[in-house]
Amino acid sequence: MILPELTRLVRDRAGNFAITTALLMPVLLGTAGVAIDFTNALEKKTELQALVDAAALATASAMSDKDMTDAEAQAFAKRYFTSHADQVTAPPNETPEEKAAREAALLNGLTVGATTTNSSGNGQTFNVRMTMTYPLSLNGLSRALGFKTLQISVTGDSQSGREGNALSMYLALDESGSMKELTSTINPAQPTRQESYDCSTLFFYKTCTRTVNNYLSKMASLKAAAAGMFSELKAVDPQSELIRIGAVSYNDTTKPEQTVKWGTASAASYVANLPDVPAGGTDATGAMTNAFNALKKANTKEVTEHSKKNNTSFERFIVLMTDGEMTGNSNKWNSSIDTKVRNLCNQAKNDGIKVYTIAFMAPSKGQSLLSSCATSADYYYQPNDMTALVKSFGDIARKAAKTGTRLTN
Repeated sequence: MILPELTRLVRDRAGNFAITTALLMPVLLGTAGVAIDFTNALEKKTELQALVDAAALATASAMSDKDMTDAEAQAFAKRYFTSHADQVTAPPNETPEEKAAREAALLNGLTVGATTTNSSGNGQTFNVRMTMTYPLSLNGLSRALGFKTLQISVTGDSQSGREGNALSMYLALDESGSMKELTSTINPAQPTRQESYDCSTLFFYKTCTRTVNNYLSKMASLKAAAAGMFSELKAVDPQSELIRIGAVSYNDTTKPEQTVKWGTASAASYVANLPDVPAGGTDATGAMTNAFNALKKANTKEVTEHSKKNNTSFERFIVLMTDGEMTGNSNKWNSSIDTKVRNLCNQAKNDGIKVYTIAFMAPSKGQSLLSSCATSADYYYQPNDMTALVKSFGDIARKAAKTGTRLTN
């Protein structure tokens, strides 16, 4: 009797689906986990790729903007990447220990290469390559199949350059009395100063001193910003074979000019020696006349000088800067002077000269004049503090010298 009962049990197929399902359930759950992790990995790879591209681009740009060694550029790239990595790699409810381990994994998986090479025309090329390998933790379902992490690898390449554009530039800079006014920027070299004040009592006259913030003047800010511009241009043309610069300052009269010379040294010295405590009204007509006469097509001197350096073509630029409005030797706006300056700007632009203008903490009439004088909106700057002024002059230098940053990955 036992044998027939056993035979019927073997032949009975009832319950096979449940048994099969039970046997396959770990595999099915693991497969579902792999699918989820695969989708997550694609999303993380896209995010990491964007982050690596951004870090490489920022580093290449910084190398072009500043005089960085390759080692300094590599350190910059790592700082940029790790400071932005949390938004991509940090999971919710992360413990301090987990955060430290994740950041260590990021640094261990990051490789940065930064190189500087000299290119034709006294220019330089800056190349940055970043490779990131990141171990993405898998979920519990994938771990059931024995998979703990998935390696994600991305690479970003970026390149920037200082191209060595031949140019002649003339600066027309304001040294009127309002340039002695203070900005909101504290002097980093001497952040405080001693100030005297009257602390007399009812019966005794007395002068006391107190410590106050030492703010930079507009003139000090101008000198620092112009020095930054000259540094940018010198980096592009270290042999003084591409760039010629002249300068003139003005208040209600036009000051002796620095004629256009090769390189940045003469113009840099001229600006550094502008008066620390300027005075007078504002009239840019003479300065703009000097600038136009130096660079106009009818004056063949610039063509002759560039030909000596085998520069078959070059661009011409005027940089007009003021912190006020045209007043002449008074303290009121003078519409006649304003109109003359506008006409001179138009004359220069019609001659093919590109005009950059900087309205530094200027009132509305000064802003209107310089906005009109600029070649286009991209050539007009309206900085309201020293930091923005430095950026304005630096941006002009890079545009004029044709420096740029491009992503090549």
